Amino acid sequence: MLSYRHGYHAGNAADVLKHFILTYVLDYIKKKDKSFIFIDSHAGAGKYLISDPYMQKNKEYLQGIKKILQLKNDNIFLKKYLDLIKSINFNSDLKIYPGSCYLAARSLRPNDNLHFFELHPTEFLNLKKNFKNDSRIIIENEDSYQKLSKLLPPKEKRAVILIDPSYELKDEYDQVFKMLSDCYKKFPLGVYIIWYPILKSKKAVSFALNILKRNYKNLSHIEMITDNLNSGMQGSGLFILNCPWSIEKDIKNSLEIIFDCLKKNNNVSKFTFTSNIN
Repeated sequence: MLSYRHGYHAGNAADVLKHFILTYVLDYIKKKDKSFIFIDSHAGAGKYLISDPYMQKNKEYLQGIKKILQLKNDNIFLKKYLDLIKSINFNSDLKIYPGSCYLAARSLRPNDNLHFFELHPTEFLNLKKNFKNDSRIIIENEDSYQKLSKLLPPKEKRAVILIDPSYELKDEYDQVFKMLSDCYKKFPLGVYIIWYPILKSKKAVSFALNILKRNYKNLSHIEMITDNLNSGMQGSGLFILNCPWSIEKDIKNSLEIIFDCLKKNNNVSKFTFTSNIN
């Protein structure tokens, strides 16, 4: 149940997609002076050392963030994401890859708040260690499927909520779908980012279709399909609920740059981007 360690996959193509979108959304939300809260349902360790055995086992970062960092372009949205990665590495060689919660902590302002859930005991201890001096952050060793909706609506009245599990458990697609439904009922104005793997399984396919069938307003849907002929992960996708109205105009070109870079390395064969902004 708790065998998953994100370090095996940190910095891969799926992380690049997810973290680029997250950085864009957080920057957009910060345009208003009002404070907000960022909630991460499955925070992991927070950051990952490139030299760690977990990252060196599969070295997935070589075909993800390592390739993207070599890009030469002046795209403002992509540059913000890459500059954040570089600043965390003190503008030196890539030694640290930041997870979602670490990127958020570095992006948010002193008056913003953060709340992280992590159930894995070792990852939880690493997470606590990585944020021990940040008073903006609450970290819980709790099941977010049971606890997250109880934080809503937040006192800040503005929130970005990342739902990003491993989908290792066979009922996890159902749990995520229920979590999103429950949270949306309590706080329909929240910005929700839902990541999911694309797999050759009925549950994985049904999951995306079921969210689309709900006809949520202000929904963007992004998928990145990889050239993978085996039975493993075929790519990844994101739903962004209550996304910025200008998302497609702002970042479609950025995504094309990312996908073209990964495609040259035979990682990506197809991507789709659809928006339903009302």
